[in-house]
Amino acid sequence: MLLFETIDRMHRIHHLIKREATGTADEFAERFKLKKRQLYYLLDEFKDYGAVIRYSRMRNTYYYDNDFEVKVLITTHPLSEDEKKSYNGGSYGAIYQSLFDSNYIQII
Repeated sequence: MLLFETIDRMHRIHHLIKREATGTADEFAERFKLKKRQLYYLLDEFKDYGAVIRYSRMRNTYYYDNDFEVKVLITTHPLSEDEKKSYNGGSYGAIYQSLFDSNYIQII
C-alpha cells in the first residue's frame, strides 16, 4: 500500500505546483503533514525527473518553470511459475525493487 500512497502524494504535490497553489514552504509541508526538510527532499526528486521548480515570493507559491508533467504507468502481468517460486509472501522490498529495476513504473 505504501507504493500507491507515495504515488498519490506525488500526484497531489504535482497538481498543487501545476496550479500554483502551494502556499509557502511551511504551508505546503503542513498540508502533507511533512517537515519542511522532507518537502525539500520530495521537490528534489521532482527535479531529478526534470522539473524546474521555482518559488515566487510575490505569489507565495511554488511553480514549474518548464513544461513538466507527471504520469505514472504501472504495468502488471501474471507471474510465471519460476517467479512464483522466487517470491516470498510478505517480502515487499524484493517485489518493489524488481518493479523499479524492471521499469514497470515509469515517471514521464
